[in-house]
Amino acid sequence: MPTAIILAGGLGSRLHPLTKTLPKPLIPLAGKPILQYIVDLLKINGFDRLIVAARYLGHHIVNYYSGSKEVEVYLIDSKDTADVLRILADIISEECFLVSMGDILTNAPVKELYRDHVRNNAIATIGLKEVENPLPYGLVFLDERRRIVLFTEKPISLEVYLLSVAHYKYRVESSYWNLVNTGFYMFNDDILTILRENESLMDFGRHVFPFLLENDYELRGWIMPAETYWSDIGRIETYKEAAWDLLDNKVSGVQLPGVLKSSGIRVGGNVDLKGELIPPVYVGSNVVVEEGAKIGPYSILEDGVVVGRNAIVHESIIWHRSLLMDESYVFDSIVMNNVVVKPGVKIVSSVVGTGNVVSSDLYRQKLDVMNEVSPYAQD
Repeated sequence: MPTAIILAGGLGSRLHPLTKTLPKPLIPLAGKPILQYIVDLLKINGFDRLIVAARYLGHHIVNYYSGSKEVEVYLIDSKDTADVLRILADIISEECFLVSMGDILTNAPVKELYRDHVRNNAIATIGLKEVENPLPYGLVFLDERRRIVLFTEKPISLEVYLLSVAHYKYRVESSYWNLVNTGFYMFNDDILTILRENESLMDFGRHVFPFLLENDYELRGWIMPAETYWSDIGRIETYKEAAWDLLDNKVSGVQLPGVLKSSGIRVGGNVDLKGELIPPVYVGSNVVVEEGAKIGPYSILEDGVVVGRNAIVHESIIWHRSLLMDESYVFDSIVMNNVVVKPGVKIVSSVVGTGNVVSSDLYRQKLDVMNEVSPYAQD
């Protein structure tokens, strides 16, 4: 199997404030960062050389994979997604290779994308997924041979309509599908020459794929099986949805860390659980839940969290090493690393930034995200 290059350098601005002090690919998601789910997926699918291209706060990613024999991390000053390949071209020796975005949760059989690409020998093959609402994604139309004939990056409603009308002349099955760009691409190495010769091509969706179509290169689509789970974790809402889908076992083939204690309850090592866990719930390692506390349903406690007596955590994600003191209440919220929530405080539909001490209700207090030590850095 060929090399896989994971793009992990984006600012993650739509996930702010979660990404103010932590790169999006390292945001914790039930025991592992988002990026590690992608690494695990590619390993399962037979990709034996994994390269991570980091930029924004990339030193955290370098630290996380320090000493790893499975993942190579390059901290590079790229201008956009396609520019990454231009910079890394000299270390890519295979005739074809995979590019993956670093903010995706999926169980897609990407080895089939590789096989489809090799079989058809196109310059590029894009992984596609049918979705109900294509507007947040790059929309793609195929002809009867599954060659891409139209591609638009994150279209507005009017653009979708006009493209549909323009494409109707093909009258093929894909005209009636909402096929979107999933962030998985197979390329032949000819793309590296094209990028070197055309330095204005910076982004895959906005520049490279339209350029290939305009210049009559064969660009193909591979459609993920209908039952495939796929989520682009680009916003806080989709981050929480992906977390709950993991708790609900909707991502078949993806197993959370820890031990399954009972249906819907997975627990890490060295925990002290005196309170009640209401499934579905994930509890990481070195977690303490005191008497009278209630965790869940739909809650995640990452490693090192301490929950005091009679505290309640419901539909919320608590990041590493945070302390929720006695009688505190957290609902529909994200509490980031190293936060202290004082006794009796109620946090509802909020994000609490790293390092804060919350001593009164968030309705009366504005919290700022403070400097962070990566939860993945060595102490």
